[in-house]
Amino acid sequence: MFYPALMMEFYRCYQPKTKMCLTFYEKQAHQITDPKLKKEALASLSQKAFHCYGASFYASLVPKEHQSDYLRFMSAYQSICDYLDNLVDQTSMINETNFRRLHQSLLDVFKLDPPSQHYYQYQTQQLDSGYLNLLVRICQKSLRKIPHYNRYFPYFSRLARLYVDLQVYKHLKVSEREDRLKQLQLENEKLAKGLTWFEFGAACGSTLGIFTMVAYAMNQSKYQVDPELVFHAMFPGVQQLHIMLDYVIDLQEDIEDGELNFFSYYTDIDEGVDQLLLLYKHVQQEVARLPEKEFHQTINDGLFALYLAEGIRKNPKLKALEKKMVKNLGLRARFLFHHTKKFVKYK
Repeated sequence: MFYPALMMEFYRCYQPKTKMCLTFYEKQAHQITDPKLKKEALASLSQKAFHCYGASFYASLVPKEHQSDYLRFMSAYQSICDYLDNLVDQTSMINETNFRRLHQSLLDVFKLDPPSQHYYQYQTQQLDSGYLNLLVRICQKSLRKIPHYNRYFPYFSRLARLYVDLQVYKHLKVSEREDRLKQLQLENEKLAKGLTWFEFGAACGSTLGIFTMVAYAMNQSKYQVDPELVFHAMFPGVQQLHIMLDYVIDLQEDIEDGELNFFSYYTDIDEGVDQLLLLYKHVQQEVARLPEKEFHQTINDGLFALYLAEGIRKNPKLKALEKKMVKNLGLRARFLFHHTKKFVKYK
């Protein structure tokens, strides 16, 4: 699907249906008993809704009769991710046991069994009025409609576990987190081949692989794609690109606030940008192995264009590298970048 048609479908279908899902979750979040849990749930839905709108584009890989199932799954799963990210950022219970129990919800989604864990067991705040369990069940309802689900389960589970490990370790105390993230890379030496520990950490922090896998699984009769192929086309490359671009946007802010930022581990911005450009070219080749390769390459172009425009707006140091970066992008990415600048009020 070419860019104009993709955008038409987004505004006609994907965006309004995603908004309906998020509005429903917001109504449920307003029912949460504990005021702190309610605050984080509502904040994640209002401040991070763009995560869901971005991932809604993958609905184009899904037959129209199943697009609503995909959008419900995607929006619920991403809402869990964003809610827990907010929650562990603000909690006073900073320990691995607590973080793992909370994030068990993201793993339980794919087991298709009723949620059995008391996810808030180690939290001071526990009364969420069933909000987290509801999101888990919404995800599972959509996944149950996937034919031959067991074929995909190992890949869903693996991507989810890598995401959970990353979220758990990066929110630990400053004195612990870097060592644990380095250990995560060593434990996944084969997957992390050729990557630094912070590049591998970035790759673990994206949900795009899961959403791509779910979309193809919902249209297996058309694409007949091997889930192993989808896994390696998206991980680590596309996911690393996604999260590293996200960290570019927050680079200056994170440095000032003392927050973990994977992009900051490069020697300087020049080295980081060079690595991003190499990675961009690499992932465009990786996704070319997938059905609908032009769709995936367009999504990668859009990712680079959006994050680059926003990053330059927020960090003047990146502006000096604009020509170098744009020159090395494809024609479509350059076109998207110049149009995206208007939306982020680039100056």
